[in-house]
Amino acid sequence: MMLGRTAERALIDGLLTDARAGRSDALVLTGEPGIGKTTLIKYALDHAEGMRVLSARGYEAESEIPFAGLSDLLRPVLAELDGLPAPQAAALRSALALGPPVAGDRFSVCAATVGLLSAAAQGGPLLVVVDDLQWLDASSREAVLFAGRRLQSDGIALLLATRSASDTAELRAPHIALSGLSLEEVDTLARATLAATPAGTAARLHAATAGNPLGVIEMCREWTDPAEDPIGAPVIPTGSRLERSLGARLAQLPEPTRRALVLAAAAAGGDIGTLLAAARATGLQLRDFAPAEKADIVTIDERRVDFRHPMLRSLAYYGASMDDRCAAHTALAAALAGEPGDAAADARAWHLAAATLEPDDDVAAELESAAQRAVGRAGYVAAARAFGHAARLSRGPDRPRRLLRAARCWQLAGRNDQVLPLLAEALPLTTDPGRRAVIQHMDAYVRMWRERPDGALERLTASAHAVELADPARAALMYSDACIPYFMIGRIDELQEAVRRAHDLGVRVGGVARLVAAVAYAGGRALQGERAEAARLLTDCHDELLRADPLVRAQEMCHAALTWIWLDGYDRAGELLDRVVDAARATGALGVLPQALGVQSELQFRTGRWHDARVSAAESLRLASETRSANLYGLFFAGRLDAVQGRVDDCERRVGRTEEVAQRLGIDCMALYTGHERGLLALSQGDAAEAITRLEAVRELPVVRQIHDPAVVPWVFDLVEAYVRAGRPDDATQLLDAPEAAGEGVWARAAALRCRALLAEPGEMREAFAGALAAEACAVMPFERARTQLVFGERLRRQRQRAEAREHLQAALETFERLGAQPWADKAHTELRATGTSVTRADAGLPGLTPQELQVALVVGRGATNHEAAATLFLSQKTIEYHLSNIYRKTNIRSRSELAGIAAGN
Repeated sequence: MMLGRTAERALIDGLLTDARAGRSDALVLTGEPGIGKTTLIKYALDHAEGMRVLSARGYEAESEIPFAGLSDLLRPVLAELDGLPAPQAAALRSALALGPPVAGDRFSVCAATVGLLSAAAQGGPLLVVVDDLQWLDASSREAVLFAGRRLQSDGIALLLATRSASDTAELRAPHIALSGLSLEEVDTLARATLAATPAGTAARLHAATAGNPLGVIEMCREWTDPAEDPIGAPVIPTGSRLERSLGARLAQLPEPTRRALVLAAAAAGGDIGTLLAAARATGLQLRDFAPAEKADIVTIDERRVDFRHPMLRSLAYYGASMDDRCAAHTALAAALAGEPGDAAADARAWHLAAATLEPDDDVAAELESAAQRAVGRAGYVAAARAFGHAARLSRGPDRPRRLLRAARCWQLAGRNDQVLPLLAEALPLTTDPGRRAVIQHMDAYVRMWRERPDGALERLTASAHAVELADPARAALMYSDACIPYFMIGRIDELQEAVRRAHDLGVRVGGVARLVAAVAYAGGRALQGERAEAARLLTDCHDELLRADPLVRAQEMCHAALTWIWLDGYDRAGELLDRVVDAARATGALGVLPQALGVQSELQFRTGRWHDARVSAAESLRLASETRSANLYGLFFAGRLDAVQGRVDDCERRVGRTEEVAQRLGIDCMALYTGHERGLLALSQGDAAEAITRLEAVRELPVVRQIHDPAVVPWVFDLVEAYVRAGRPDDATQLLDAPEAAGEGVWARAAALRCRALLAEPGEMREAFAGALAAEACAVMPFERARTQLVFGERLRRQRQRAEAREHLQAALETFERLGAQPWADKAHTELRATGTSVTRADAGLPGLTPQELQVALVVGRGATNHEAAATLFLSQKTIEYHLSNIYRKTNIRSRSELAGIAAGN
């Protein structure tokens, strides 16, 4: 019987209807036990006519077994695996124990899940259902939620049921919080359950259960004698009444049945063969489960024994003595001993652990083996829990070693909140200098991204100093990592000392320490203005970086690429970034991509590939949110593009978010970035006074005096131009002659030449601008060249050299429009009209596209098939087709070849 739930059923009907129409969406049902989530799921299953259905359920006993839930969910569609990109298929086979272990980024399996569900929906609409999501193992839950965010136009309906909305908050889907039944509905349910319903029954039931349907049913079942009125007593908390009612039903069962239920509760969700083998070993038979089945406490089929409700399972398990629970787990472990496969071995390890109350080296070893198998399948949450439990059952040096492994797995799982307590527990348990150094290094590294970086910095440098003699390689790595928080808090002078020390130690010990330290030291030299030395360091290690595993050395490759960008080494920066991005896309290593895409956006911005830069920045931010990665620099890169392309509100929103986080965490250097961003926004909008206010504030920042190359954050020449536009040539000249503007780089020289041409006397102007336009940077940085052409054209027009002015203004306009630099194009257009020319604005080719549409347009326009684009962007093929239809509609493009022509120009 289903009472009420009219609105909820309508939402489910809409979800199914949308899927049949080719649209994808998700719906989450939340609420307390017994409130009706499973009943609504059954409603969806009953009304899924014409749809393929995939379903799974979370089981508490399987919550530590990696990908157990995903295996259940995807089992019917595994034939589609061969259609996935090979690395994703290999990752999913590994996760589901269908192929050899493939360790790697945990999001590889998430990307493969999207592809497999999309493939399963190719033949028609698909309903994907997961009940008791709160007990689904963490790796499976992450894959399901990731897929739920990515499915857009595949005809897939995703229906989830869980206890709390917090379990699925990241899904950004409608959540239905189920409430209790109304008084009238309780009355109807009571009449259907009780033979007789005295006056006032419904009101008392409603008050006692808050309308919880299971509570109503169980209280009616408890009411065996109409002469008695168990609910007539004063109302006590619903949970207590319900538990008492359920507990009374369990107590009425025969003693062998109660023992059988303890076994079933301990094996919740486990294979029925294993359960019966354990039962026989303890003197029980299948017939001993029959009374519970007859009492509607459990359901039994050919696969498993399931409790009718999770609360019954909990009462059966926790209502038993500790001795009985341990005996049940021991019997189940023994029954699993002869079963093949990793899943049986993992379950056996956890049953042994549940039956063990004191340190036991053998059981700890079994758990460690389970953890290592989970690592091999990228099931890092399960691995972390297994290592952690193994540590608690360990003695001697194995305990801190396993705690450290658990902490590392939590870190790989993106759960840094779990890391620090384990490290704090492990440190006093070991006297080994090397292990202590690793613990202290990890502790400081995690803290620098979770807390104020200055506190982490003190830990990191103190630990590095303490371990220099015992483990110089570790000390070199620690000093190298110290450059990150030093830069965050703007203490660049101290950064220089740390990276110098790292380099000295790295040269002494060689290997990875030398490579990592060389990259850090090169960054320090670039900040110091020692460009030649920085380039020499990076050149010496460039080939080694290219040969390294890009997923292992992603941080160093990204840092080296950013330094190459400062040094105008755009080709080499691109080589490194392409290696990281291509490897991450091929394997689905999404955790690596946010940083790499953010730096790639900076490279694309400087080299004039602004559509690509916008796509990279947007994807960097989206993936950072999905993978819970820090990404303040990604916010800046995206916001700066908003500034120069005229998206004022978006820019202000990103700047505000950046400043809020930076202020909370004490990341002082971000004021340099956001100040420049606000100044550039004002300059783009033609507000020279506001630009001056913002950029003068940047000039006063302490960190500015410690950065000796203007190419790092190029604020200085924007301030010079703002002074000129505000009629303050003396201030502009003074700043241009100041140390802040002194730079030897290609870009800095070109920008300085433009500014000096702006200030040149009329008789010297043409020669000055000719020199600026001939600068090397103008050949590789279109925005730089167009800005120079714009100001040259402005000066020529004011001197009534209109024909010559038109030539430069028209060139500037074409570049600005190709870049999507709308405010700058408007300036060029206004100046052209002032020369007396009628100007027809060019079509930018890709107007009005969202970042994801723009990304699809560029990928497909450069030759990717829809299938290849879907694999590259971790989307489904139908979603690619959906975006392409929007792209063609918005741009009036009619063919892929026409799209290719536009993409080639971006």
